[in-house]
Amino acid sequence: MPQAATSLRSVAVLTMLTLGQMGLQFALQLLLAKRFGTASDMDAFVAASTLPLVVSGLLAGALASAFVPVYMQTRERSGDSAAWSMAVQLVCWLSLATLLLWQLSKFFAEPWMRTLYPGYDDDKIWRTIELFQTLSSLMVWNSLSGLARAWNHCHGRFAVTGFAALLGNAVTVALAWRGGPSGGMDRIAQAVSIGAVITLALQMPWVGIFSRGWPVTKESQAGVRRCFVLMLPLAIGLACNQLDPLLDRYLTSPSPGSVSQLGYASRLAAAVLTLSASGLAVVAFPALARHAAERDDDKLRTEIAAALRFLTLLLVPILVALIGFGGPLIRDLLQRGRFSADDTRVVSSTLAMLCGMIVGGSLGEIAAKVFYSRQKTRTPVIVGLIGFGIGAALKFQWVGPHGVLGLAAATSVFYLLNAAVLLGLIAMQLGLGIFRGVLGTLVRVAIGSAAAAGVGLLLLRTSLPWPSLWGATGGAIALLVTLVLLREDVAWRAVRMVIPARTQEPRS
Repeated sequence: MPQAATSLRSVAVLTMLTLGQMGLQFALQLLLAKRFGTASDMDAFVAASTLPLVVSGLLAGALASAFVPVYMQTRERSGDSAAWSMAVQLVCWLSLATLLLWQLSKFFAEPWMRTLYPGYDDDKIWRTIELFQTLSSLMVWNSLSGLARAWNHCHGRFAVTGFAALLGNAVTVALAWRGGPSGGMDRIAQAVSIGAVITLALQMPWVGIFSRGWPVTKESQAGVRRCFVLMLPLAIGLACNQLDPLLDRYLTSPSPGSVSQLGYASRLAAAVLTLSASGLAVVAFPALARHAAERDDDKLRTEIAAALRFLTLLLVPILVALIGFGGPLIRDLLQRGRFSADDTRVVSSTLAMLCGMIVGGSLGEIAAKVFYSRQKTRTPVIVGLIGFGIGAALKFQWVGPHGVLGLAAATSVFYLLNAAVLLGLIAMQLGLGIFRGVLGTLVRVAIGSAAAAGVGLLLLRTSLPWPSLWGATGGAIALLVTLVLLREDVAWRAVRMVIPARTQEPRS
C-alpha cells in the first residue's frame, strides 16, 4: 500500500507554531478577562470584531480552498510563470474588493450594528460602532493573509506562514499589554489591527511581485476564472460557518454578559479546533490535490486514512481534558480581576458543550479538503446549508430555555452532522479504505487518555499552584508514554523525530 505523502515533520512544525500562536492569543484573553471580564466594553469588542472576522474568514477560506488545487493544476499544465501570474492577479482583485468593502462597512456601520445587536442600548451600540471603525480593516488584512498563506503552502513554505502569524500575534499582545489599563478597549482594537497588518506583510512575496512581474496570459486568466467559479459555491458553504457566530451574537445580545461569556468559550474552542485540524489540513491539502490531479485513488485513500488516524490521536485526549477538567482549567487561567466564579462556571460548561464543534469541525475540515482537492465544491455547500438550517432552527428553539448552553449544543449538532455526512459520502465514493487503521488508533488513544486522566486527577488534588496546568502536563506525558508502550505508529515517529536513532559508522 502506498505511503502517505503528508510529512509528520511539517505537521509537527506547523502545529508547534500554531501552539505558539494559541499561547499568545490566550495571553490576550487573560489580559481581556482581567481588565474587562464580561462588562459592557467587552460585549462591545466581541460584537465589533465579529463581522470583520466573519467576512475575512469567508473570503480567505473560500478563495484559498479554490486556489490551491487550481494553482497546482495550472503550474503542472502551463508552467510556473502562468501559475505565478494567476496568483498575483488574484491578489490585485482581492485587494480592490476588500478595500471597497472596508469603506462601505465603515459608512454603514450604524445600521449594521443596530440590526445585528438589537438587544444593545444606545450607549453600547455607539461603543460597538467606535470599535468597529478600527476593527473593520481586518476585512482587508486577514483576507489577503489567507490568500498569501495558501500561496506559500503550494510551495511547501509552511513555516513562513506559521512564523508570520506568530510574530503578528506577538505584536498584538505586546501593544495591548503596553497600552495599560488606561488605554482601554480602543488600544486593544488598534493592537489587533496592527498585528494583522504585520502578519500579512511577512507572508506576501512582495519582492517577487514587484521584481518578477506577472505577464497576463490566456492560461493565467483561465486559472483566475476557474478560481472564481470554484469560489462561488465555497463562499456560500463557508457562509454557514461564518454566519453562525453572528446568529449567536444576535440571540444573546438581550442578555448582559452572555455575549462575552459565549465569546470566551467560542474563542477557546476555535483555538483548540485550529490546533487539532489546521496544521494537518494545511499540510495534507496540497498532497490531496496532487493525488486527485493524478487520479490516483489508492494514494488518496491512504492520505485520508493517515489524516483521520492523526486526528483521532489528537481529538480523544482533547475531549477528555475539556469535558473532565474544563472547570479547573478555566478557573486557574481566567478567574481573576473582573472575571468571576460565575463566569468560570458558564464558560467551562459552554466550552464542554462546544466539544462537538471541535470534533465535527476537525473531521469536516479534512473531509471538505478532499472534495476541494477533487474540485467538487458543490457537495460540501449543499451539506453545509442543510446542516446550518438544522442548527439555526435548534438555536432559536434552545436559546430560550437553555441560554448560551443551548446555542453551544446546537452548534455542535451542526458541525457533527456536516462531518458525518461528508465522510459518509467520501466512503461511498472511495471505499471504506479511508478508515484503515482508525479503529486501532482509537482503542490505543482511549487507553492512553484514561491513563492521562488518572494522572491529571491525582495532580489536581495536590496543593500545587495552578494544579490544572500541572495535571495537563503530567497527563500529556502519561499519554505519550502509554502510546509508545502500545506501539502507536504516530507516537513512535514523533519520538524518533525528536530523538533520532543513532546510525552506526561503517566498519573499515
